[in-house]
Amino acid sequence: MTKKLPDIQHSLGPEIQIPIAQVGVQNVKAPIILDSMFGGTHELLARIAMSTDLGPTWKGISMSKLHRNLIRYLDKPLKHETLKTILSEFKTEVETDSNDSFINFQFEMPVHKKSPKSAHVFPQYYECAFEGRLVGTNFRFFQKVVVPYASYCPCSSSLCDHLSENGSKGYPHAQRCKAEVLVEIQETQKLWLEEIILLVEYRIKTIPYPILQRVDEQEVARIAGENPLFVEDAIRRISEGLNELNMSVKDWIVKCTHEESIHTSDAIAINFKGIEGGFTGTIYL
Repeated sequence: MTKKLPDIQHSLGPEIQIPIAQVGVQNVKAPIILDSMFGGTHELLARIAMSTDLGPTWKGISMSKLHRNLIRYLDKPLKHETLKTILSEFKTEVETDSNDSFINFQFEMPVHKKSPKSAHVFPQYYECAFEGRLVGTNFRFFQKVVVPYASYCPCSSSLCDHLSENGSKGYPHAQRCKAEVLVEIQETQKLWLEEIILLVEYRIKTIPYPILQRVDEQEVARIAGENPLFVEDAIRRISEGLNELNMSVKDWIVKCTHEESIHTSDAIAINFKGIEGGFTGTIYL
């Protein structure tokens, strides 16, 4: 019955014969399974984008075939090998001689955080993404995490010390901050999302917790006093850590944002590995 229905995407050519870089769907919601570095798996909700290129003589693609191809992999843990397989199948499923296919999964992944003194444990969710690109036979795999942290202004701290020395009193101001880290993984290597998160948190030190009692707040204040940070300090610490992941990471780019509490603007810093043909600027974040 379906074969008798008209299909203008394949029976008619386009009025304007211009190639299209990518065409597909986004904001597709579907469940995914993700392995945890700490054992077990997570069942998460992902927002998915899928697309392929389109040649100048093709009117369009059958977008539902992108969904139908994805269905076969929703009950399997999401890995870079899975993304490569899905993208390879896109090229034949859409039936348009595709040579450039793309897929992106965005989701929130939990990591159990322990309060620094009272040892309460509670899950904290981090914005994460997996992304795959297959051009011809060249497969590229990207992972992204967004890690929240806090910064305590060195300048403000110094000014408060000056007030104290002159018989007055002041309190340093602080900012809510985030580090957006995008890494391109070597195809034969593996890097856990949790590893990137822990790397950032270890380098920054001043991180938030889901549960804090007074004894924890005092410890957070002590750590903050020992680690005042400009945005420049934060991104240099993270960059140093990323440079030590030479075996698994082909390229990286990071953006730090400090949401100012006494200024009307935010402070930002951007850095990248700096390899030839690699990440530059802000286009990837």
